[in-house]
Amino acid sequence: MDRRRKHWRTPRKIIVALVLFGILLFLWRTAKAQEPTLHGVYNALSGSMAPIWVAQEAGLFGKHGVTVDLKYLAATSAVQGMVGGSDDVGLVGSQGIDAKLEGADLVYVASAIQTFVFHLYAQPQINSVADLKGKVVAVTQPAASTDYAARIALSRFGLTPDKDVKILYSGNISALLTAVQSGNAAAGIMSAPTTLQAKASGLKPILNITGLKIPILFVGVLTSPKVVREKNEALTRFLRAHIEAISVIRRDKEATIKSLKKYLKTDDYNVLDAVYEEYKDVFPQVPLMTAAEVKGVLDVAKSPRAKQTRPEEFFDNSLMQKIQSSGFTDSLYGKR
Repeated sequence: MDRRRKHWRTPRKIIVALVLFGILLFLWRTAKAQEPTLHGVYNALSGSMAPIWVAQEAGLFGKHGVTVDLKYLAATSAVQGMVGGSDDVGLVGSQGIDAKLEGADLVYVASAIQTFVFHLYAQPQINSVADLKGKVVAVTQPAASTDYAARIALSRFGLTPDKDVKILYSGNISALLTAVQSGNAAAGIMSAPTTLQAKASGLKPILNITGLKIPILFVGVLTSPKVVREKNEALTRFLRAHIEAISVIRRDKEATIKSLKKYLKTDDYNVLDAVYEEYKDVFPQVPLMTAAEVKGVLDVAKSPRAKQTRPEEFFDNSLMQKIQSSGFTDSLYGKR
């Protein structure tokens, strides 16, 4: 009799455990189903996108209670997706400013990188920026960040773009590198990992543009006023994850490189290490948008409206300020 009871107790415990597991699974799925979802984008296969990649891969979006359906879109498509409402939020360069100047209803709600992250590499016989007078500098496309970087950097060294120096539009970074290697351009604007290839082919750095700390909206968190209004809580959770991802990048090289490896689709540690070192310190601890970075774009934008528009019209720091005042940002860095 005792033996029969013992045999009955064992399967009964298993049944109870399975029932409890089923209940917990149901509750978890219910909670996930109720978790707000945002359609997110990133517009480059570059270390500049590290915060959104780390937030996704390290589970930070889930930690802060938001599901992000993340995908890659070229800048123009990303902006169009947000204007049309198919995409909610993402890391985008200054293209959001260009679109708003043309009438698009968009707004930056946080910063990501507030200065250029580039180097100017040149042919061996070029020793300084001054040596580029009368020569050609390669960039990717008109109004791209490489174009803006070249024009601003050359101007700072007393050279007038399109007059003292010809700007060559190569189309993409691979073609840009080829243009300099082949001699069709004397120098070109590039960043890691392209700089590794440049060094290997005998080109040399003549200017660290990152070190100039030129204020510019290099990358920001772009969305629409409609999303700010209608998905305010989800967007706030997204921004908390964005802020925490930046703290992870600053302190955890291994976790960051793991994310870079997935999205850059390379196992080459030299490449991953170069990208990490290039970007690890450029993301601000408190990523509030600044008028200076927006003005940097407006100063070189070709739209006639650029000179007539205030920088503050392009961003809304209210969500970021709310998060900052809660003490969340300070808690990530041990501030008191």
